[in-house]
Amino acid sequence: MDMRHPDDERFVSARRASRPGTRSPRRWALVIVVALALLLGVAAPAGGLMTGVDVASWQHPNGAPINWTQVRSAGHTFAFVKATEGTTYTNPWFRRDFDGAGAAGLYRGAYHYARPALPLSTATAQARYMVSVTGTLGGGADLPLVLDLEETGGLGPTDLAAWARTFLRELEALTGRTPIIYVGFFFWRDSVGAPPDIASRYRLWLPSYPVDPNSTTFRPLVPAGWSTWTFWQYTSTGSVPGIVGSVDINRFCCDSGTLASLAGAGGAAGNPFGNLDGVRRIPGGRVEVTGWAIDPDTTAPVDVHVYADGRYAGMLRADTDRPDVGAAYPGFGARHGVRGQLAVPSGSREVCAYAINVASGAWNPKLGCRSIDSEPLGHLENAVGRAGGVIDASGWALDPDTSGPIDVHVYVSGRWGQSVATTVSRPDVNAALLGAGPTPGFQARFAGLSPGSYSVCAYAINVGAGITNPLLGCRDVGIPRPEPLGALNGATARPGGVQLSGWALDFDTPDPVDVHVYVDGVFERRARADKARPDVGGFFRTSGAHGFDLVIPTGGGRRTVCVYGINAGPGSYNPLLGCRAVDVPGDPFGNLESVIRNGSTASVNGWALDPDTSGPVAVHVYVDGGWGGLAVADLPRPDVGSAFPRSGPDHGFSLSVPLGAGPRQVCAYLINVGPGTTNPLLGCRRV
Repeated sequence: MDMRHPDDERFVSARRASRPGTRSPRRWALVIVVALALLLGVAAPAGGLMTGVDVASWQHPNGAPINWTQVRSAGHTFAFVKATEGTTYTNPWFRRDFDGAGAAGLYRGAYHYARPALPLSTATAQARYMVSVTGTLGGGADLPLVLDLEETGGLGPTDLAAWARTFLRELEALTGRTPIIYVGFFFWRDSVGAPPDIASRYRLWLPSYPVDPNSTTFRPLVPAGWSTWTFWQYTSTGSVPGIVGSVDINRFCCDSGTLASLAGAGGAAGNPFGNLDGVRRIPGGRVEVTGWAIDPDTTAPVDVHVYADGRYAGMLRADTDRPDVGAAYPGFGARHGVRGQLAVPSGSREVCAYAINVASGAWNPKLGCRSIDSEPLGHLENAVGRAGGVIDASGWALDPDTSGPIDVHVYVSGRWGQSVATTVSRPDVNAALLGAGPTPGFQARFAGLSPGSYSVCAYAINVGAGITNPLLGCRDVGIPRPEPLGALNGATARPGGVQLSGWALDFDTPDPVDVHVYVDGVFERRARADKARPDVGGFFRTSGAHGFDLVIPTGGGRRTVCVYGINAGPGSYNPLLGCRAVDVPGDPFGNLESVIRNGSTASVNGWALDPDTSGPVAVHVYVDGGWGGLAVADLPRPDVGSAFPRSGPDHGFSLSVPLGAGPRQVCAYLINVGPGTTNPLLGCRRV
């Protein structure tokens, strides 16, 4: 005999979908999204659907409790708990889990695992048994009761549909709330027969598992009669903190307001939701309205009604493409955006939008209101100072009371500058702002200004019902001097010299400029500022390379190094970029490149120089701490001369020293000839 607990026979599936609640009179409604990136930010829907778990005694292995606080902290919003099965089984953990979920701040619901049978009175008995355990669940966080329909009990589609219909009607009569049915696509089609009257009244909790539970593109098959799901059980192998082992995880179709409405009395659960993103004036006594709207009872577009100062202004259809909305609410698709024009008299107005309910919702919710006026609008986008005393300013402006050009007044550092008209073509503005007119762009140029800092401000001049000339923006700009500018960023001592880095540019040319380097007041080197410095180019908005990085050979001791930018245009002098005092080591340096044994002798090779002289230096060689011989570093080494041109090319050495039998330690020392303090070890080799 099969002695398994009834929970063992529960199918792996997904539960509960919901359908709108009670019908009610419709009110005007509207949803709006302003695709006006130039002025207004679009209010996109929040990313990611709300999630929740459903549990039974399976989630209590060896009596392990569920930590509902951890479940809530993991980001889940709701929970369904198995309550009953047939007319004899009650989940022993039901009350503890149901109360625990509520105490943790979760919306919570209960489901009954159906055992269909004839006569149909068994459906009535099972519904009554469920309510005897759960109660009517009318609390503010209580979701409607759920029929979990997963097996036929041997009934054919006609009888099984009648059984489900009887159960659901009895549950509704007992609780006063419209229940939810949990059923899979193929079971609904093949075993229940897809009766449209059930689908049209009760919300759907759909089980459907993608191969990848985290997929953002998978769309479950929706059973016939429903346009979409309300809850979607997308995995049965989820891992949730606070729950031991695997658990079913579900997504909710809609926004938080819809979930809250589904709980409690549930009368507003089918109300549309969305957002009025923006309202703006356009020429010709019209407004453009943008936003989005969805009705939980359909995937089709809904109507949006618009009012201005409480008077009906017209209807728009939420049927434009909004990929962000489709991504946030995948059960409904993307074509739920609103963008359209309506006639609204000029002057200051309050425009409100309402989404029009299409089925079970209780009213037509307000999507938002926006205050508008007839003032011009626009933006001062750029103001750039240029060599030669020039400032160029540009932007766009329009007045909703005219489709023609308007004037823009531009001020420089608080003083009147000039008036320019909007006569420049701006296809980007035309694309974003319907009715902007053919030439909303403007340009202004100021010449003959002295080098220095300026503030440029632009105002749009009102031509209609508006009462102000709004500021389009201000920009701080600088006119550079004609001389080069730059900086000596670094001066670092290294053997035999100083490494210098910095940048220089002249606004009179896009090409690199020269820099001159002086050491202790004496000209030392001409170099080109042609190394990459993207930070300089980005800050000054210039192209090309303007950096320098070079090594200047010097003698040892403290040296003062100065760098000058060499003027390339009409400037009158070569500005100092900076000076640094650097302590350059005075000790000799070089490299012991090889020690090669040949029987009882060894060949010692390398190079050496002293920064205090261009002449050769002595190299002393020791073998096992005893004298081995002396070499003079005067052999040709053009590579060394190229690296240290101040010292010349003749600084190589090669010396043969006696070794004797057995391994030996050979070391070489450089002999200082100037203000250095030591005879440094050049290196050792064991041969």
